[in-house]
Amino acid sequence: MEEEVRGDEKIEQKYAHTISTLPKKKSWGQELHRYQGFWYFPVALDGVMSVQHNFKARPTDILLVSSPKSGTTWLKALTFAIVNRNVDDHTSNQVMHSSNPHEYVPHIEVVHLYTNNTITGLDAMPSPRILATHIPYSSLPKSTKDESGCRIVYISRDIKDVFVSDWHFFNNNNQPDSKEPFSLEEAFESYCDGVSAYGPIWDHQLEYWKASIERPQDVMFLRYEEMMEDPVNSVKRLAEFVAQPFSVEEEEGGVVEEIVKVCSFEYLKNLEVNKEGEFRCSNMKFKKQSFFRRGVVGDSRRCLTPEMIERLDKIAEMTMPSSGSNP
Repeated sequence: MEEEVRGDEKIEQKYAHTISTLPKKKSWGQELHRYQGFWYFPVALDGVMSVQHNFKARPTDILLVSSPKSGTTWLKALTFAIVNRNVDDHTSNQVMHSSNPHEYVPHIEVVHLYTNNTITGLDAMPSPRILATHIPYSSLPKSTKDESGCRIVYISRDIKDVFVSDWHFFNNNNQPDSKEPFSLEEAFESYCDGVSAYGPIWDHQLEYWKASIERPQDVMFLRYEEMMEDPVNSVKRLAEFVAQPFSVEEEEGGVVEEIVKVCSFEYLKNLEVNKEGEFRCSNMKFKKQSFFRRGVVGDSRRCLTPEMIERLDKIAEMTMPSSGSNP
């Protein structure tokens, strides 16, 4: 029988042996481990294993999923504003001013949520719970994929833009002033080999795309670029999927447009709550402002050479569904 888990340190000890036996590669400034076909930093892998053993989905759960730097912050803000637009007479504007979107919507693989084989932080949340994860579909806990009724919303993004955003985010949060930034060229080679956090990203996206075709009532596949092009209709579709549709009165009253506005990149970036301080996640910490760098479609063209762009486009062409594919 497994020993009891008491806090972050004991959880790390519990899975340390398994992690030590996994294939590993030095990349992104530290060792990544390959687990169930994907690569993880050790601090994240503890949480993934805890989720697989402990997490139980509720029928009303909304699980927001992405590969890192694919629009996670935006999706969290939009979904939270949709679900909480009528709670305690708060307008969506007021809701967004209170906290960073990542403080509203916790990631289920955060280690400190798990104590004594229970999920103390998540169990206390009222329904409907809005939760998030970067875990690949094939590694999700069984309860999220059975007949629980849990709704899964996945957001994908052009892998070139994801890479550039990830590289900036990593250097902004992981490089002390005394160290040189992790080079773009070295990060690029690892990324093309699929060796990045929760990567390969093309397998990550493809799993959820296939799941959305097989289980359209439970899995929604969104594309960042399409949402940026038509945010109003995207928000309406999202609200319908999570069983929080807008009424005719709300649509005529401009509620959808208000949510789009207050959850937009520029609006969130300029809020005081997102300008200063750090967001702590398990034993990791991130500068709040680092979640709002640019968010521009095609931003990778500013950083990557034509050869780099061509290489990633070929990978995408071979491994991923096209933007014209269903759903």
